[in-house]
Order: sequence, then C-alpha cells, then structure tokens
Amino acid sequence: MRRGAWAIVGLAAAGLGAGGLGVWATWPESVPPPDWSAEYDTEARPPEQITPGTVVDTSPLQGWSHLVLKSLPRVRDDQRAGLPALTVDKASWMCTAFAADVVPEQQGVHTRYRLRAVGLGLGAEVSGRGHVVLTSDTGRKLGADMGLFGGLILDKGYEVQRRSVVAVLGPTMGLVDTPVWFRCGGENKLVRYRYALLPDPATGRLDVLMWSLGADGAACGQLAEVVRIATDTVDAPELVVDRAKVNRFGAPSDDAFAVEAFPAGKRQPLPPDLRPLAAQTRFTPDEARELERRLRNLPVAD
Repeated sequence: MRRGAWAIVGLAAAGLGAGGLGVWATWPESVPPPDWSAEYDTEARPPEQITPGTVVDTSPLQGWSHLVLKSLPRVRDDQRAGLPALTVDKASWMCTAFAADVVPEQQGVHTRYRLRAVGLGLGAEVSGRGHVVLTSDTGRKLGADMGLFGGLILDKGYEVQRRSVVAVLGPTMGLVDTPVWFRCGGENKLVRYRYALLPDPATGRLDVLMWSLGADGAACGQLAEVVRIATDTVDAPELVVDRAKVNRFGAPSDDAFAVEAFPAGKRQPLPPDLRPLAAQTRFTPDEARELERRLRNLPVAD
C-alpha cells in the first residue's frame, strides 16, 4: 500500500470551506484608520503548524482565536462501488484543521485587533477526545488508533500541506494558498485555494473569503467565484475517484481522489477587474493593501 494517496485525500478536503458572513464593520469615528501599507510582510512563508495534541472541535482551538475550517472528507456514496472497504475507510480517516489568531493590542484608550498568524494541522479521531492534531511521531502517544497506515497517511498529508504558503501577512489581512486535489475536465489536478483572512480591527471578528487560483493549463473554475466562509465551519467534502489511479489491489495513487466543488458557503462572482490582482502570487505592500480594500468592498451575496 505504498501509493499512499489516503493522506493527500484528507488534504484535498483541507481545501479547507462554508457559511455566510456579515458586512465589514467600520472603524469607530473616534479612531481614524491608519495607513498600514508599510506593515505588510509580503515575504512568502509557510503557515505555522498547529501543535500535536490540540483538540479540533467546532470552536476556536487552544492557542488560536478562530477555527477557520475543520474538514472531514468522505468518499461519495456513488463512488464507493468496487473499492476495498479499507481504501474507503482510510480516505476519510484524517481530518484537517485551519486556524487563525487575531490578537488585541492596546493603543491608548482604544483596543485594536490584528492578525498574528495562521496555522494548519492534520489529525484523526482519538477515543474520548474527539479529533486531535497528530503527526506520525505523536499519534500513538496521543492515543490514536494508527493501525498499519496511519503514520503513512499523516506523513503524506503533511508532505502536501507543506506546499501551503502565506503570501501576505498584515495586521488586517492574511493571504494563504493551500493545495487541493480538484476534478478538472475529467482529471484530478492539484489546484490552489486562496484564502483571504480579514479581521475587524475594532471587534476582532474574522471574515474569510476563498477563491481558486486553478492549476497550470487547466480550467478549474479559477478566479470565477469567491466563497464567503463562516468561522467554526465543519466541512464534509465529497470525494470522487479516478479509477485509473487505483491499482488492482485497491491502493490509490496520490491523485486518485479529488473534490469537484468548492466548500459550501455564499458564492458570488469575483469581479473581472479584480481578478488580475487576486491572482498575483507576489505583492508589494501597496498591492496587498489595494487587494484588501477591494475585498472588503465586495457586496455580500444574499
């Protein structure tokens, strides 16, 4: 069973979506918004890793102010015929967690909230504790039933998750790209989901927008729509199977399973004149600030 796509399937779900959000709250009149363009750190870096042992439920994780998304992939019912039960089971063994930390800072008599960091992690269910962030080294110590393949699944999952990039990190916007196996034109392609995390400086509330950058040379719905995702979302993405990528023993390759729909949530068109900026992978601080401004001004879909 060396082909080990089971873990990557879990990350495909880490496509990491859903739910509606309110309109961005304006600044209190007594606190004019400063120009924070120079504060943006636009040097790409990986997200922080969520600490093994962290419980992933339906509320903020320990050490993080917001659970952005918990993802629990499942092979779609009509895709299971002919697959060994073990393959179907392991495709849904792992969960993914996406967290953000918005922290308060005192400025005179006012409190300003800013985005400190974003984090990703992988885990599985642990008896008596629910879903817990794990690694192959810590799984058994933390009480997980790793079986024969749990370590391999986690190692392969983290291998793909390490491709995630924080493209922009500023006090009022984080831009995070995560890899997701997505069905495009009959093939499974590794695409990039982009998440914009927009904290409210006045209240600490977090708005999350997601869109797809697609894959090179493939029409995967890139830049067509934006999805508003509610924090504390638990998503159960359905996986479809490329039968040509499952061998005669039932072992899947890394690209055997994929999602074919964005995370659930309020969807709306991404304005055509915003798409070039939304697709950039390198930003100046001024470009990052302009992207944030445009995203905050998007109308909220009904």
